[in-house]
Amino acid sequence: MIDAKELENIKEIIKDFFLKAGFIVEVDGNCSNRDNEDVLEIEIKTSEAQNLIGKQGLVLADIQLLLRKVIKKKIEKEFYLSLDIDGYKRNKESYLRGVAQSIADEVSRTRQEKELPYTSSFDRRIVHMELADRKDVLTESIGEGEERRIIIKPII
Repeated sequence: MIDAKELENIKEIIKDFFLKAGFIVEVDGNCSNRDNEDVLEIEIKTSEAQNLIGKQGLVLADIQLLLRKVIKKKIEKEFYLSLDIDGYKRNKESYLRGVAQSIADEVSRTRQEKELPYTSSFDRRIVHMELADRKDVLTESIGEGEERRIIIKPII
């Protein structure tokens, strides 16, 4: 488990990372343990959020990957990093959950499957998890690479 001292060190590493890239940020975060894996949740606040998030969160995803590698090298522990900038991921997740439920309701009512357009693996995971407990629909990912998408089907 990542302790409080290591967490403070990680926050400084992240702040330094962004400073070297020319961005002034505030860093907040915590660490929890889920399914025997440390989960490091970091929230970044900045006036440059749009530049750091990028189109459809692609820059944010790349920054998250880079930071995970930098931090892992410094602390030499296994962990999952969830990086959010100005609540972008939290808001997107909430939006995706609502869309998933709305489409699932439509599929259940019309008994016709619906295909969602391409989404990232992060987005697909949210939709799958959101609808996993429903007894009237099921989700399935189809396609490969950038063509991978979700189909929501009625359970007959």
